[in-house]
Amino acid sequence: MEEQECTVELTTQAVMAACSPDYTQVKQAERIIHKLEVKPGFHPILAEMSLGANVPDDAKRMAAICLKNGVTKFWRSMSPNALCKEDKERIKEIILGAHNVEKKEVFDQLLEVVGKVSRYDFPRNWPNFIPSLLQVIGNSPSEDQKIRALTMIYKVVKMLSTKRLSADKKGFRETTEAIFPIIGQLWENYLRLFNSQPTLAYLQPSCICLKIIRSMLTYGFEDMSVQLPKSCLEAVLNMCVSQLEHRLTISDQAVCQLYDKYLLVIIKVMINVQEKFPEFYGQYILVTLDFAYKVGFQYAELLEMRLVARALHLLSGIMLCETYDVFKLNNRGKNVSSISIKFTEDRNSFFTAERLKDMCVKCISKYLKMSEFELRNWQESPEEFAFEETRHVSLFNIKAASEHFLLNMTATFQEIVCPYIVELIKECAQHDRSNMETVLMIDSIYSVTVTCSYDLFDHIDIDGWFATLVQELAQETPYCSILRRRILEVIGRWVTIKLSQDKHTAVYEVCLQYMSGSQDLVVRLTAASALKAAVSDFAFYPPSYSPYLEVTMQQLYTLLREVEECESRVKILEVVNSIIDGCGKQIVDFVDPLIGWLPGLWGVATDHAMLQSQLLTTARKLSRCLGSMSVKLYGFTDPVLKYVLTQDPEMILLEDGITLWLQLLENAPCGTPSFVQMFEWLYPLLQLEIRSRNSFSLCNAVP
Repeated sequence: MEEQECTVELTTQAVMAACSPDYTQVKQAERIIHKLEVKPGFHPILAEMSLGANVPDDAKRMAAICLKNGVTKFWRSMSPNALCKEDKERIKEIILGAHNVEKKEVFDQLLEVVGKVSRYDFPRNWPNFIPSLLQVIGNSPSEDQKIRALTMIYKVVKMLSTKRLSADKKGFRETTEAIFPIIGQLWENYLRLFNSQPTLAYLQPSCICLKIIRSMLTYGFEDMSVQLPKSCLEAVLNMCVSQLEHRLTISDQAVCQLYDKYLLVIIKVMINVQEKFPEFYGQYILVTLDFAYKVGFQYAELLEMRLVARALHLLSGIMLCETYDVFKLNNRGKNVSSISIKFTEDRNSFFTAERLKDMCVKCISKYLKMSEFELRNWQESPEEFAFEETRHVSLFNIKAASEHFLLNMTATFQEIVCPYIVELIKECAQHDRSNMETVLMIDSIYSVTVTCSYDLFDHIDIDGWFATLVQELAQETPYCSILRRRILEVIGRWVTIKLSQDKHTAVYEVCLQYMSGSQDLVVRLTAASALKAAVSDFAFYPPSYSPYLEVTMQQLYTLLREVEECESRVKILEVVNSIIDGCGKQIVDFVDPLIGWLPGLWGVATDHAMLQSQLLTTARKLSRCLGSMSVKLYGFTDPVLKYVLTQDPEMILLEDGITLWLQLLENAPCGTPSFVQMFEWLYPLLQLEIRSRNSFSLCNAVP
């Protein structure tokens, strides 16, 4: 095979064989392609196959994938077996016609090729790329071809906007200056056509044009005050509300889905420009706030939640921006200009007391309220649900966005929002706990006191409220588990912030009471987390906790036996570790059951590195407290250390293992055969490129 030249026939046969359902043929084709990919002419043939009229669709897709991989490996001139100049020019000439490809799977792969090639060659070595596509957009009778050509331009613009070297930034600014007016005109034309005839054929290219404009406005201009970008931004802002209202009149589901994406791009334009040019954007904050309020609150029920979430992020960004806040500028010792004063006045004129209260109520009653999906998940997967709220990190998660918005709103307008939240809390005392909707509303209100606890510090009498919460915990109602979970979360949050020291023993008792086996599993896990917060508090006084140690360890052992998910075990072990840290040697009399459980927990943690790491940490902390009685741990630590130090293929537990080993050596009453054997593993560890500082400490422990 090495003797054969790369021909069209041979390449075609190899690609066709790679599409075969026969595993043997596929492996043989892979070997042939691997040999051909370093020969001149191979990749241009792949490019021609990708666009060939008489080639099957699956072969086109396979050829495009091979071409993409080849460009990744061989396009750069410094790469081994780099493509020759003739092959590169031929490939660029061919893939310029990718807009003719109708099959989406093939076009998507070619689009990746276009992006990779443009990152290396555009604009210096591929100057005709965008002019050729603009010519297609202007002359082609096919709307689909125009859309694909615009998509190719967007791919290149997006790729170039991520480059950060000075020369690349300058090149992108020059590209922006050349094509921005054309793209802007195309956007306006398609938008005008869509407004007169709302179909996907006009909305889709308009959306792509707006995406290009967004990238260019964000990264293609150093000064937004010049006429070209300023006029375009004003055009976007002037039509945003009318486009939102137009969206509400459309009934076609497919158009509505794309329209929501279009509105999302508008919001991203606002967010990006406001973040990068806050002082310039200050003159537009009123129209921006009005639009974001309509999306986030006024018309939210008619729009996608991911769009609403981004609108809340936009509102939060304007609230947080110090350029629009004279108070923040004064606090940080910065000069306060007349422009900043004007911006602050504009912002405050929008966020009136009535509007702030309205937004607060809508966030609590709509976005923070537990959904039917969450309630069902509670019943079906309680362990997953118990820790799910800590995972809200997506920019498009409505609950995370509303929490972030409320946090910023209480911080920025504390004198208005915080007293109103306190009023809502007081009103909860009169609500009927037997009604599901009322319980969910109370749950949402209480969740705000967790999210905004620091801003509510001076407004909530937590000592007085704590007594009320304890009474509420004791109430038996059809939906008491929902409120118990939230109340325990509130207690766990406030015990570290403001709760009086004399109330801490009551907190311990409450947490232990609701960790018992008679309670809902979610409530028990939340109680354990609240107990961890109480024990980890800087004001924790170990002697005051001594009477509760035995029952605490019993409850935690029971939880460890009953939970099934590794993540739940990690969380419970974190509570155990916090108690060991806080109580020290007082824990010695109560750890035997835990030591007996460690080997079994390690056995189920085979594929869960986080749980393995937590077990090693627990063993190390136990050894520190047990001192010379650490021999109790040897039945667990000897086989575990052998695995970690000699058999763990990833070595991700190496640091934890060495730290545990060192702790055991420090507390060992005498040498053991297992310790002697362990020192045989020390020399290989010292040869590793990534060395642990504790490896050298171990050398000093050699008898």
